[in-house]
Amino acid sequence: MARNPVSESAPRAPTLVRRIHIDTDPGLDDLLALGLALASPEVKLEGITTVAGNASIDAVTENACGFLALADVEIPVGRGAAAPLALTRTDAEHVHGADGRKGIALPVQKKRRVATARSVLLHSLRERRVEQVVALGPLTNIAELVSEEPTLLEDIEIVWMGGTLSGGNVTPLAEFNAYADPGAAARVLSSGLRVRVIGLDVTKHVRVRAQDLPHSPFGASPTARFFEAALRSLMETEHPLYGEPCAVLHDPCAVAAAIFPNCLRYESKQLEVRVEEGRERGRLMEQTATRGRCVEYAVEVQSAEVVRLFLDRLAAWSGKLSSN
Repeated sequence: MARNPVSESAPRAPTLVRRIHIDTDPGLDDLLALGLALASPEVKLEGITTVAGNASIDAVTENACGFLALADVEIPVGRGAAAPLALTRTDAEHVHGADGRKGIALPVQKKRRVATARSVLLHSLRERRVEQVVALGPLTNIAELVSEEPTLLEDIEIVWMGGTLSGGNVTPLAEFNAYADPGAAARVLSSGLRVRVIGLDVTKHVRVRAQDLPHSPFGASPTARFFEAALRSLMETEHPLYGEPCAVLHDPCAVAAAIFPNCLRYESKQLEVRVEEGRERGRLMEQTATRGRCVEYAVEVQSAEVVRLFLDRLAAWSGKLSSN
């Protein structure tokens, strides 16, 4: 049975198309987030930059290029930071595998020319009138740009999937993207730029469960098979954490926020990031004294609507790819 389209109770689409740039460390859920962006007419993806995080910079850059080849989409890709600003590098290969995708096949890219992240970001910001930079990994690339070209970001909104105020997923206190480069997170969150933070506090509630995936929900195209394999792989990984097979849509939440801003509710908060090595590395803490700039921090999400949007958009897009 075909899935119903997003119901009228779901957030309404904005009138105008929003131009976005995605900075990411693919990662299975990052690739699902890229799919959601490409499947949604409310946003236009102008560029992609990669950063080491879930896996090495070589692996995540290859994944970004391979996914675009799978979807037959041409978008500029820039290779970014291979390590954090300081401290030791960490990864999430225990979740995503050394290749960042648990061995799920993507086309091999041998001839594609990949620019630097800086050049692609500068082009997106200077020439393509990008309104949002959606960051799905460690903030290293964005932090470097904050230091080198701060005026370019003055009229841009940065949406970051990262951090937590209610318990972490890499340590009891820290979320992975904040832990991977806490210095970068501290620089961006204290920059005074317009920043929205979408952390584990809300993303952990946005889950695709096994019963949400009937047989071949996305169709028979290679892209559809990738989506289903990625979700089922994440379900196996997340099972021990949540007591049932489920794929938590951490990174797709940030893209959903760009598509339908009212699917999340925010509160203004002033945050401090613990940047030192040790048990508090990457911890976000809310400051009560108003000594610095605030960010908009997500405190509530319409989880059922985001899941329905995600599944319906990928199913519709995959169906179009199958018919081409």
